[in-house]
Amino acid sequence: MRGQTAVEYLLLFSLVFAILTILTYYAQELTERNREEIITSNAVIAVNKIVEAADIVYTQGEPSQITLSVYVPENVQAIEFSNNMIIFKVKISSGINDIFASSKAQFYPSSYISNDFGTKRIRVKAEAGYVKVTES
Repeated sequence: MRGQTAVEYLLLFSLVFAILTILTYYAQELTERNREEIITSNAVIAVNKIVEAADIVYTQGEPSQITLSVYVPENVQAIEFSNNMIIFKVKISSGINDIFASSKAQFYPSSYISNDFGTKRIRVKAEAGYVKVTES
């Protein structure tokens, strides 16, 4: 009789442990997915903010400039400027995700923002048909 009770308790504990393990795994997956969505949306906000400033100074012409604060999220592998596009390469679990936006302006070839995460002061300046983007 005591052996049967022990086996029943063991089965009950095993079932509860299995359910808790499955729920914990599911919660971790949701947390990671939400974290990646937040990183991606922060990258979209940063790219759009820079492009908006570039469009404004390009429209106003030389020597206009704007200094803005931009939050660069973690897991940004690179920030590239190509002709009239800015591209944030963001690493997520499924690979590298390109977050980009197009501007009316051509970006200066030496435009550069480091990919270290955190809030950065960015200067966007109109120069002779280009817009130059640098950290200040």
